[in-house]
Order: sequence, then C-alpha cells, then structure tokens
Amino acid sequence: MCKLISFMCILVCLSASLTVFAGSAPGTGIYQSVHDLNNGPDGSGVSFSVPGFVNDPEGRLCAYCHTPHHAITFTDAGANGADFLPLWSHTVSIVNYSPYMSATFTPKGGLTMAADPLTGPSRLCMSCHDGITAVDSYYGLLNNHVMTQLATPPYPGMPVINNNGSKSHPLGFAMTDVIPGYPGATNPDINILPINNTSTYITGSGYLGPTIISRLAFQSVLTCSTCHDVHNSLNKISYQAGTQNYLILAPQTNSDLCLSCHTPASGVSGTAHNW
Repeated sequence: MCKLISFMCILVCLSASLTVFAGSAPGTGIYQSVHDLNNGPDGSGVSFSVPGFVNDPEGRLCAYCHTPHHAITFTDAGANGADFLPLWSHTVSIVNYSPYMSATFTPKGGLTMAADPLTGPSRLCMSCHDGITAVDSYYGLLNNHVMTQLATPPYPGMPVINNNGSKSHPLGFAMTDVIPGYPGATNPDINILPINNTSTYITGSGYLGPTIISRLAFQSVLTCSTCHDVHNSLNKISYQAGTQNYLILAPQTNSDLCLSCHTPASGVSGTAHNW
C-alpha cells in the first residue's frame, strides 16, 4: 500500500512538472513558451512585455501569426514589402531597418545584401519586436498594444529590437558569400568556419538538430531564424538561465551558438582568450 501511494505521488509530481515546464523549457513546443501569447511563459495568462495585451477571443495559439484562410499575400498592401508570408495573419511591420556596418563588415565590402535587411522571416519577427507594431493586431483585430522593454520576471530581457542594425548581429546578408570554400562564395572570411550543407550547430550532445544552411532564408541569407526557433521545437539543446529560454538553436555555454559559425583565424584554444 505504501509503495502504491509513493508511486502515485511520483506520478502526480511528474505530471505537475510536465504541466509547469511544457513549452517553457527549450524544445518543448510553443505552449507556455514566450510565444504563447494566451497562456504566457509560466501559464499565468499574462503577456509580460505587452501592457494591456488583448488575448485572442477564441483562445487560439497560432492565430496571432497564422491563419488557414484569407492570409496576407505578397501583393496585398498589408504585406509591406515582406517576401516571406507563411499563411500570415499578423499586421506586418513597416519599420526601415538600418543594416549593420563596421570596419570589418560592410555591405560595400563585397557582401551580397538583400534589398531589405529584414528579408525572410526577420520582418515577421519585427512585426512584434519592433516596439511599434501592435502585438495584438492580427486577422482584422486592430488592437494597439505594443511590446515594451519591461524588466518583469520571469523574462527580464529586452524583447524590443532597435531598428538601428548597428546594435545587433548583421541581418539580411548572404552568409554563403563569406563561408570559405562554399560554392560561389564571393568574399570568404577566415573568421567563419568552412560550413557545408551538412554542418549542424554545436550542442555538446548527441542531438544534431537542423543544419545551419537550412536555417538561412532561401538557403543563403542570414535572418533571425538562423539563431532562433520561433516555435520552440528545434532548440532542444539550448541555454536556459533560471526560467529564461531565448529559443536559440545552440547553447550559450562555451559560446557554442557563436562558435557554430565563427572562429578566430588562429583559434582560441590555448590562448589568452580561452577563458
């Protein structure tokens, strides 16, 4: 009898833990992840970074971004120049994004840049994360609540992405142009690994995950989705400090995400930078 009670207690505790952490942990789906706008990342139903946010009246999870019918198409005025609209229902961001430029990276240095730095899924990401477009404006529901930089637990990060690209990793360039040895590379960079069509992210585990090339828009252009999985499904081995899950496709530990693509020309092993 005691064993039965103990077993039942274990089942109850396990069930509770699965309910609490479903979606909040890397690779467990959109439910109760940061992109679950109905239930919130802790199941409280609170959207932490969107004051006044209006929940979907039918409790739908996917409708904030997608619709099976009457989707925005490329020729619609509401497309706002987007070139990637997967059955899209959300108001599309109209921000002009300034591309990243520096002494070591510039569109004038031989890199192929997209006409719009927010090509592919990036403009769709900015349709919530630009801090200008209402997060709850979709499928004809014209609410007007925007994302803010609220430092509210359990996600105390800064979700609004500035439209000044100098503050973020470069977007909208043909990454295949800078990969040494990649077919057609026009400006190979010795600080980039010789990635090929089978190269995957460093995960420090047996989980291989998607290939890096498959996460480039049009098999070429670096976008938000090159590092993040919006649906919290492919990021099974990811970095989660406390209750934070940034939907990234490789761990932050040992800079595995960065080193999946980047390497100093001489490497860091055995040097002062190998902290």
